[in-house]
Amino acid sequence: MTGIEELRSRLLTTDDLIARGVSAQALSRAVSTGAMVRLRPGFYVDAAARELGRDDRHLLMVLATDRCLTAPVFTHWSAALALGLPAWGLPLRQVSVSRNGHAQRSRNTRLTRHDVSPLDADEIVTIGGLQVTSPDRTVVDIGRSCGRDAGVSAADAAAYGELATADSLHVALDRAAGRSGIKKARAAMELMDGRSESVAETLSRLTFSDHGLPRPATQENIIDTHGNRVARVDFLWREHGVIGECDGFGKYFDGNDLREVRRRLAREKDRDAELVALGYRVIHWRWADLERPWMLAERIRRVLLAAAA
Repeated sequence: MTGIEELRSRLLTTDDLIARGVSAQALSRAVSTGAMVRLRPGFYVDAAARELGRDDRHLLMVLATDRCLTAPVFTHWSAALALGLPAWGLPLRQVSVSRNGHAQRSRNTRLTRHDVSPLDADEIVTIGGLQVTSPDRTVVDIGRSCGRDAGVSAADAAAYGELATADSLHVALDRAAGRSGIKKARAAMELMDGRSESVAETLSRLTFSDHGLPRPATQENIIDTHGNRVARVDFLWREHGVIGECDGFGKYFDGNDLREVRRRLAREKDRDAELVALGYRVIHWRWADLERPWMLAERIRRVLLAAAA
């Protein structure tokens, strides 16, 4: 994800463009031809912004909204992205902003959702010049208003990034008592695991639970007979001697040339061979497998049954 300051530097207002000598007619023509993108009335970015990820495009909308309103506080998914939490499963079509401080703009629009839940001063932090809800409040709000998987993913990421703890999230849940969706948020928080290093690992863990698989240990060190660490694995069914690894494409390909990709793949192959030599069975899966969770669960179940036999 691109940094807030870098995104802010890409944001242009009508006044900025006029100061650069761009006439109103030329600006209208640039928008109609796709050379410029209008984020909201009076705010623009160049066409290259279309190549940004959905999280960065949403943050551009947040930055534009920040300049439109008086001292806004961003909430829910808009706060989550500013805090560096994952965008997966979050509805990013509207910017979510607190009604506090700008009640004259309290109605929802196509671009902006105004949250009416009260905010206390200690529930507001500043990130990159933006006022956003605190990590604990943000995770609970996502748990209340979004799907279970998005709620658990946000909680896992906040805990892994040391933005929140199980205790601090329970305090935030108690403060939100009586608000809509609080039972859903509590259920999501009960499923969190701060050792999950990615959304893919979170979704894998939820797949195991949903399909009745034994609960594995997460982020476990494998030690050889000499006491040396061989590997740190995503999932370990210790009683079955089975290791599970969730592989994202970025693990091999992001920003790497072909030589580096080959080196990483070879290193993983050697690592798997060493684990097998220690008596473990190793199973890998990818993001595509998480899109068919019932098939992934059945595949893992077969491996566990074979190991038990």
